[in-house]
Amino acid sequence: MTTALDLLAGRAPPPFLAETTARDRNWRWVALMAVVGPLATIIMSFLVVLALFASGQFAGLPLNVIGGDLSDMPRLLKSSVYIFEVGIGLAAAAAGLLLAARLIFKRPLRSWITVATRFRWTLLAWGAVAGVVAIMVLNLLSVFLPQGPGEAPILDAGEPLTQRLAYAAASALGFLIAGWAEEVVFRGYLLQQVGAFTRRVWLVLLINGVVFALFHLEFDPGALAARALLGMVFAWATLRLGGLEFGIGAHATQNLGVAMFGEVLLPGAPETTLKLSDLGFELVLAAVILACVEWLYRRRSLAVPALA
Repeated sequence: MTTALDLLAGRAPPPFLAETTARDRNWRWVALMAVVGPLATIIMSFLVVLALFASGQFAGLPLNVIGGDLSDMPRLLKSSVYIFEVGIGLAAAAAGLLLAARLIFKRPLRSWITVATRFRWTLLAWGAVAGVVAIMVLNLLSVFLPQGPGEAPILDAGEPLTQRLAYAAASALGFLIAGWAEEVVFRGYLLQQVGAFTRRVWLVLLINGVVFALFHLEFDPGALAARALLGMVFAWATLRLGGLEFGIGAHATQNLGVAMFGEVLLPGAPETTLKLSDLGFELVLAAVILACVEWLYRRRSLAVPALA
């Protein structure tokens, strides 16, 4: 069984990075992917979102929340539609990127997702459990803060119960879709593409975290540091467990926790800045997830042969 230190030191190359081939290291194909990949994401997301809006118009239910539709809808229901729309758009973009990578690098789509012979739904569920545990710990700690816990819309008695339940269900689905998309792009394609050129795992993790943070276009130092840390944690989970499954579950649950116990997510809402002094919570979140990853790695029933 490979130790975490062996993996970090490069003494045991991660099986997930071993999925790359000589084609992934050929600059001609990498340059082609740099052009075709973004185009594929834009075209695919545009077509899917356009089809979504068109179907909504056909059904008499305008769905363009960002464009101002549903302005009279209660905020929880409007947020539910918004989260679902964003998730669908991101998933379409990720699918476009995967298809472009499949055509250019001539590898099975599965190779960017898992080293197992099939997608491990159990591992995704464990990722969700780890996310729930982390959220519970953070909520417990937030009670002792001077400002107390967050808005917690799911617990707001002023909102109808049916709307809160619909908000929870739609948010869970939307964040699961969005979590899949982000993990495919950053911990699937990007992680392997960087790993194709260097076996320094610490560098692969660092680059992944930094790019993940910058992608969100929030340049507040606290937000950048928090997202970079989270990106590195999910990248480590991918390398340690040999696939995206755990990260998808944990990522989705972490975002769901923000929506349930933090603030209602709506287009045009002011950005919430994160102070550097608040990074202690992110470190706790990272520690809980990393501990769960290591525990799962040692459970042979969840490990693929190459990881055991």
